[in-house]
Amino acid sequence: MKDLFDEKGDAFVEWLKYQWNINFDCVCRDIEIQGSPERTIARIVFQDKDGTLLLLEQFPESKFKVRHTVARAIEYLNQKGLTQALSYKKSNSGKFLPFFEGSCFQVSQFLDSTGIKRPDYLSSATMGKSFASFLIRLSKASKGIENSILLESFSIKKYIYKIFSEMKIYDYKVYKRYLPFLTFLEKKFMSIHDKLPISFCHGDLHPLNAIWDHDQIKAVIDWEFTGIKPDIYDAANLVGCAGIENPEGFGMPMVMTFLQKIRQQKLFSEMGWQFFPEYLLALRFAWLSEWLRQKDKEMIEMEEAYMEILVDNMDILRQNWEL
Repeated sequence: MKDLFDEKGDAFVEWLKYQWNINFDCVCRDIEIQGSPERTIARIVFQDKDGTLLLLEQFPESKFKVRHTVARAIEYLNQKGLTQALSYKKSNSGKFLPFFEGSCFQVSQFLDSTGIKRPDYLSSATMGKSFASFLIRLSKASKGIENSILLESFSIKKYIYKIFSEMKIYDYKVYKRYLPFLTFLEKKFMSIHDKLPISFCHGDLHPLNAIWDHDQIKAVIDWEFTGIKPDIYDAANLVGCAGIENPEGFGMPMVMTFLQKIRQQKLFSEMGWQFFPEYLLALRFAWLSEWLRQKDKEMIEMEEAYMEILVDNMDILRQNWEL
């Protein structure tokens, strides 16, 4: 992105104006941007002549389909009242992702975040309530979305078996270390997985993917993994992220308030709640896949220790969460 502003200069600025009626003023290179930078080629905050801060993201052509689906899904949610799903600006020709020299670009309003202090946020009941409120609104706003937008479905069961088949070939030591966790899941969970009720999910819900106003969520970002998944997916991912920060977090106010509020609203099926701890464990394999891709030995070892804690305390978690 820096190269485009520096090397293409006026041509790129004129293109921005042509696409979105943006009167470019300056690039704000010192502003910290929330979310995952590795999902883009580049991203940068800039200011227009009215003083508005905008986030510009650059993607390869190969990402166009998924990013376009995400933009359409967020537009649907906005139309149903979920303004916490941060929308993307359409170009003058009605496009979410116009192209410039082989890359596609997306523009959204830039929102600053007060951030969170890790792992101190686990003590915040208000943050737990804010996450619960978001999921409740998401559930209501997404009703019927699958009738308007073709969305990917996801099976953690298939994903796990794929990881194990690859580990067996390319990293047999890790395969052997993690095999007991697969064996545990195969006792009950794998056989019922395909019967779990499904719904539209954010796909990567955790505290670092939220824009915070202290302990309140202003917006939720990074929807790249959105789609149709078991209805407990987002909750399990959030609680799983809290637990790896600190296993004591499972019983701390953020998690306990979050689970209490969504249970009160009967957001998920009883079957989903029954297998919630197992699904939390299963989802950790998606994180393991990321550590393997990055060849992060420290996180691979940490994930193994975390899964051991989950397996050894499964009944205690179920009791504490009154599942």
